[in-house]
Amino acid sequence: MKVTYLWESTAGVISPHCMSETVNMDGIHLLSCLLMDDGGIPYLQSIPWIREGIKKVDSVLSGETVSSSWDRESWGTLMTIDGVKIYSLHDEGYFEDVTLQQFKNALVLWVSFIESKPKHGERKDVKL
Repeated sequence: MKVTYLWESTAGVISPHCMSETVNMDGIHLLSCLLMDDGGIPYLQSIPWIREGIKKVDSVLSGETVSSSWDRESWGTLMTIDGVKIYSLHDEGYFEDVTLQQFKNALVLWVSFIESKPKHGERKDVKL
């Protein structure tokens, strides 16, 4: 799976965005929706939440826990050793499955990207 992290400017405010090559039947990038679900706070303040997600993935990968959930305002996940289900908290018909390692890679790379210096138009394509 390939994702693109990019900086975009809206109304003069630069912010991180994510696009995934995987979309649902409505053309929605669910992994992207989850990563960009900032809970209404500035994106840099989302870093502790993302790091918490990474810890939960590591807990499942190590066998410390059998499953873990992690969610925000509109999107959530259910993680097991068999994979991660990304889903809408408002519509149970919206979900996407990814591997646990793909999900961890997406989170780690997303934190790294949003911690970098914002540069309008900059894109980073990554293979998870």
